[in-house]
Amino acid sequence: MCKSHVFLGGSCNPTTWRMDVAIPALEAAGVSYYNPQVEDWTPELVEVEANAKAEAEVLLFVIDGETRAIASILEATEYMCTGRKVVLVIENITDGTMIEGDKVSGRELKDLNRARAYLADVAKRSGVEEFETVKAAVDGIIRLSLS
Repeated sequence: MCKSHVFLGGSCNPTTWRMDVAIPALEAAGVSYYNPQVEDWTPELVEVEANAKAEAEVLLFVIDGETRAIASILEATEYMCTGRKVVLVIENITDGTMIEGDKVSGRELKDLNRARAYLADVAKRSGVEEFETVKAAVDGIIRLSLS
């Protein structure tokens, strides 16, 4: 596998931020990437993804408001705490959002958004850049890559 400059981590299905925003911009700029979001994920991909993360220069984690993203929050925290170059986009979940057929509200909503707030706090204390949108994060990565 060839080394990728950017690992596109974070929220997966049903999100489309990779195909809609990140991949077209990275390809247009000639910046290599690894996209872990596949149609049919299997356990064998754990090792492939681990290698891609280990080799990537930048780990982009998008924690969106359409998924619970607990595993992605933990992953991003791990990489920040081990000194990797992480770039973040964190969106809160709004009351009443439907995730996998369940309406998110009440205690679950508070817990999921509290996890996002803790991630943002760790990022700030670790000097990790947090962007408001995927486009802004990808543009920032491209600027750094081309400088």
